[in-house]
Amino acid sequence: MNRVIQLFFLILLPFYPLWAWLSIYFLKKPVGVFVTLILIPVVLYYLIIQKIKIPKYLIFLILFTIYHVLSTLLNQVLPPNTGTVSFLLSDANVLACLIFIVIESVQFDEGFIRKMTKLIFVVIIISLIVSLIQIKYPYFFISSTITGNIGGLVYLEEQRCFSIFSWVNLNSLGVSFPILIAILISVYHSKKKTVFVTIIIGIVVAFLTRARYVMISTIIVMSQLFFNSMIAVRKKVYTLVLFAGILIVLVGVASLSGYNIQQVIDNRILEKDTGMGSAKARIVSYEVFLLKFPENPWFGVGPETRPDVARLLIGVAPLIHVGYLSYLYYYGVFGSLLIFLSIFFLLQYAWMTGRKYAFWGSLYGLISFCFANTTFVYFNFSEMGVVLAVLYLKYYNDKSPSDFPEHQLI
Repeated sequence: MNRVIQLFFLILLPFYPLWAWLSIYFLKKPVGVFVTLILIPVVLYYLIIQKIKIPKYLIFLILFTIYHVLSTLLNQVLPPNTGTVSFLLSDANVLACLIFIVIESVQFDEGFIRKMTKLIFVVIIISLIVSLIQIKYPYFFISSTITGNIGGLVYLEEQRCFSIFSWVNLNSLGVSFPILIAILISVYHSKKKTVFVTIIIGIVVAFLTRARYVMISTIIVMSQLFFNSMIAVRKKVYTLVLFAGILIVLVGVASLSGYNIQQVIDNRILEKDTGMGSAKARIVSYEVFLLKFPENPWFGVGPETRPDVARLLIGVAPLIHVGYLSYLYYYGVFGSLLIFLSIFFLLQYAWMTGRKYAFWGSLYGLISFCFANTTFVYFNFSEMGVVLAVLYLKYYNDKSPSDFPEHQLI
């Protein structure tokens, strides 16, 4: 079973956006539904046959998922045209719990991690190629969920590039891609050429998204190069100079190619064309939260923005646009505490792994995930990036520090 599960993850996880495309394009269903159906019997096998130790982060995630399901059903806020069974099979929290239970039950070997890391590198190269194509052909490999609604079309008109990730979710690139970069930098930190390529890809893909949070998230995961005690000061200075040099070269190449960088800076980063519309959306979200949260502070209203809140936000945002505040509104103090504790223990897990094994990729990747949720609402633990971050943590913590004398795998 151990080998079978490793092979399953090796085929599924790095190419998850491509599986999502195949699933939606041919089967008209999100890929998560099929993954959930596959994992249910596997989880039952592990829970019944094997005794597994469930870590703290997963205990609180399971408790939150139970609360989330009950809150959805009791408040009658199932997604439109969705029955209870369909809701459970397609719910991201349910999928995350299942996949983490399996990860915590499996022993990942070094050969598996070597292959997984190389496949992640292949995927970010594919991401770069698709992003570059989308500059000229914005609709290339774009999910129908984006092209089929007004909001998505607005994003395309702004020339945002979603690379290969739109088939998973609108926010997947901003969550998963920085984590993939974080993992590669941590594993390959001593491989100059590979890190060089990774940095270039990270900068280009993040910039082409035209989304500030993706750019900042990418900077966050790259900053591990400067805080990693295993890297000499001389190399850190070299990396900083290299980073500046890459930016200058990329700006030059973009200008020669006719790509208007100044327009991106003015319209997307500085928001001169919208009068700081995104910032205003966050300010209004805070104001609406302070007004409405006291009405149901302990247990929330269920995972749906009610009409009274939607009216207050109209013309600004479709929901309270700060993840932490939105979850407090949805689930109240009690429910939100469960997921916030899950995040805390997961970060603690990643921090201890970094201290013990000098593998910081998961920590920086998860920090970027936490940062992203200050700008939108997307605590999706089943995202391929988050899953891979946890998988690498499990691999390291199953080993002894003496197994990594140089703190590197490849």
